[in-house]
Amino acid sequence: MGFLDNLKWLIDQYGILGVFIVSLLGNAIPYSTIPYLIFVIIYAGILKDPLMDIWIALAGGLGATVGKLIVYYFGFGLRRILPDQTLRNMEFFTKLFKNSAFIAVLLFAALPLPDDILYVPLGAMKYDLKRYFIALLIGKTIITFLAVYFGSSVAWLFESTTSYPEYVTVPVLLVLTLYLTYLVAKIDWIKLAEITQKEGLLQGIKYLLVQVALYTVHIFIKPIKKILEKTTN
Repeated sequence: MGFLDNLKWLIDQYGILGVFIVSLLGNAIPYSTIPYLIFVIIYAGILKDPLMDIWIALAGGLGATVGKLIVYYFGFGLRRILPDQTLRNMEFFTKLFKNSAFIAVLLFAALPLPDDILYVPLGAMKYDLKRYFIALLIGKTIITFLAVYFGSSVAWLFESTTSYPEYVTVPVLLVLTLYLTYLVAKIDWIKLAEITQKEGLLQGIKYLLVQVALYTVHIFIKPIKKILEKTTN
């Protein structure tokens, strides 16, 4: 089995404990992009149990937090090989943004942002571990809960409006999840945050909707282009 197959197997075999382990593994490798939330979404969609959704979100949030602690210590270990001048600059940066670092950690954890670009330097700068853990736990629980809610809601919608069984609803759920994952990877979330901050929420929403539309159209145009290229050649 491949690595992703192993993640699916862990959840299938161990349930809530599997969610914890998969979330931990999906967050423990610095700068990796393991789509662990896909498996969490599908698992929640299969169970369709509001009480279990809470446990899934908590287990996933805690597992992801523990994984990012490993990333923190990875950054901490980098201190030994970084030049003294770089360390002094980092320590100055930490003191300068001491109050806002907690919010930054929380937001990067709760949003689909490349969070290791923040967490590794914070580890290297020896940012307060307790504050780091609390901010992470809140943020990762939020994003896991949203993923779980998405999985359960889509599964419920399909089963309440149609008579299709799980072998139909689960593949549809997987396609929707992959579509959202694609959008999350493509959209420039940092630019979105900058536009929202400078020009207001409405402009931020407008930018987001335009990006979603463009990348959605791209999904359908790209295969057509490849077919046309093959036929012309």
